[in-house]
Amino acid sequence: MANKSLRILIADAHPHQRLQLERMLNGLGYYRIAPVDSFGELQRLVLGALQPFHLLLGNIELASHAGVDLVRFCRVSTQIQHALLYHCAQLKVPAVPQAERQAVSLSLPHVPDDDALASFMSIIDAPVVVGTLPMPDGLRRAGPRAPGNLAQTVFHR
Repeated sequence: MANKSLRILIADAHPHQRLQLERMLNGLGYYRIAPVDSFGELQRLVLGALQPFHLLLGNIELASHAGVDLVRFCRVSTQIQHALLYHCAQLKVPAVPQAERQAVSLSLPHVPDDDALASFMSIIDAPVVVGTLPMPDGLRRAGPRAPGNLAQTVFHR
């Protein structure tokens, strides 16, 4: 199931391409998408963001026209967690080992198709198990019967 809170940027100068990528993401269940058509606009959004973007899906040529290396820009930006960059129809997203999924950045030779985009989203939107908290000693000794008001039990003076 898609994490609907992921913030996604689509950076491409071609309106048709931005719309196609946004529709593919919508089909996968992602709706918090901001499309941009220039590197200047991308830079303003990234530098002014209060929260980091989970994914930048972008055309490398967009930044190269401005004299910027988009791969490096993504690598040094703390406001971009993952990047799926492409140069210009069908391709396969390479497997990324679990240990290397902290910040995934891929550069593709073409615009991603449905399968490639779905594969990449499954890599960066995998559920994360944070852990479990141990049961307080007082509750563990009480046995299977839970106290009536946990707030009074935990915060009672």
